[in-house]
Amino acid sequence: MLWPNARIRHARNVEILERVAAARRETPESEAWLGLLEAALGESEDGAIWEAAVPAPAAERPVKAPMLTHTQVTLDGRAARGWVRRLLKLSPPVNPRRIDGLALLEAAVCHDDARIDALAAAAGAEPHALRVLGQMAALPLLQACARGLASELPATWWEGYCPLCGAWPVVAEYTGLERKRRLRCGRCGTGWAIPHLRCAYCDETEHGNLGYLTPEAGEQTRKIEVCHSCKGYVKGFTTVRALAPWAILLDDLTTVSLDVAALERGYRRPERPGYRLECRITEARGGGWWRA
Repeated sequence: MLWPNARIRHARNVEILERVAAARRETPESEAWLGLLEAALGESEDGAIWEAAVPAPAAERPVKAPMLTHTQVTLDGRAARGWVRRLLKLSPPVNPRRIDGLALLEAAVCHDDARIDALAAAAGAEPHALRVLGQMAALPLLQACARGLASELPATWWEGYCPLCGAWPVVAEYTGLERKRRLRCGRCGTGWAIPHLRCAYCDETEHGNLGYLTPEAGEQTRKIEVCHSCKGYVKGFTTVRALAPWAILLDDLTTVSLDVAALERGYRRPERPGYRLECRITEARGGGWWRA
């Protein structure tokens, strides 16, 4: 499917619209980032090109490698580049004509910041801004892969990084009466179970080296899990049911106060991805798909 103009899709899901509106009221300073996320969520809703591009898992990959390792994603190049161009236009400092959309998508899916920085340097763009734009651009594809490959994911996953795309979790989710702990990926929305007393980043299991911070107001559904060994942290949310994939990044945005509390105490999220993917994105040939 091709789009003749640069119009951005908007989400039709009423709950998404309400949550985005609430986020705008609560964090008006995040409008630029929220606009990118809203566009990515809208694109994900009508994701025919992304659903068609979900790759078959590689026949052989390392035991600890995420599902997308060594895969080849074949996209409608014109449509994919059109999406990236429309997203880049939401950030005026970045000139869409100087960025190869498929190259940016591939680097973002692989979480290869060095490649994104090289694209930024060649285009005269600010590297950090292009990193954020790249991750938002990859969101529809990654979430389509999560839906399409859900049945292929391992039943158990010991690693702290996402079993599908290799990213570190955005949140640790405690659901139901049993409060089982599941990590959730902000990129693709995948969730996986992990023991309560275990750091997602360094595998620390010693009780004395693990702890948590809670808001002073006595909030019972939000906390910050911290590891004294690696100084890493992850937000912990108690929920009745698992968060929808689209809600993970919105909840992350509206709980910045937890990030600030963790940073003020010397805790950090890892700068590098949990597992750097080796994934290729190519253009489809024939069958009505056009080379851009």
